[in-house]
Amino acid sequence: MALSALNSSAANAAAVTQPTGAIGKTSLDQVDFLKLFVAQLKFQDPMEPMDNYQMASQMAQFSLVEGMNKMTDSLKNMETSQVAANNLQAGALVGKQVEVNGNGLTVSAGKVSEGFYQLEKPGRVAINIFDARGGLVRTLELGRQDTTKQKLAWDGKNLGGTALPDGQYSFRVTALDEKDQSIPVTTTMTGKVDGVSFDSAGPLLKIGTKQVRLSEIIAILA
Repeated sequence: MALSALNSSAANAAAVTQPTGAIGKTSLDQVDFLKLFVAQLKFQDPMEPMDNYQMASQMAQFSLVEGMNKMTDSLKNMETSQVAANNLQAGALVGKQVEVNGNGLTVSAGKVSEGFYQLEKPGRVAINIFDARGGLVRTLELGRQDTTKQKLAWDGKNLGGTALPDGQYSFRVTALDEKDQSIPVTTTMTGKVDGVSFDSAGPLLKIGTKQVRLSEIIAILA
């Protein structure tokens, strides 16, 4: 029997089973399908009985759609669980020292937080240190460096050798090869997670003046 016959049967079944003035359903479940199937059998043309192949095809299509709906619901539940797990993980990081991509530095009680850099290929390195307003406070000429990960060695003092006040600073690495061509550099910073906020994309960790995602954390140090 053609699909139009099923639609016709559905309309007849709805007319028989749905009370007057009731609000129609926007989707069908397995019980609804069985009711439609029984109605199709009831209203079929005796001279043209239901084709077994079409009946099996319709049942298989409904089972496929129902399976996809269940899979969608399962994925939504998994996503909700993952979001909750990420939020709990982010909260547990408050007070921890972490390493993330970035170039920030913090001076606290005369102690400088750690910063790192790594060259794509060997070259001459110079590092400029800036205060929170972007003013240059120190330049470090480090000569030729290789491609291993290097720790920034800054004592928290300015160009004149005077200790700088506590606060937020940043560093910029310039690396040149033997032809004075710029070499790509990766920089990372360390800091304490001071707090966590949340937006539609998930948790944001506050590290000094910087906010980072969980995926941006390279290492948890302590």
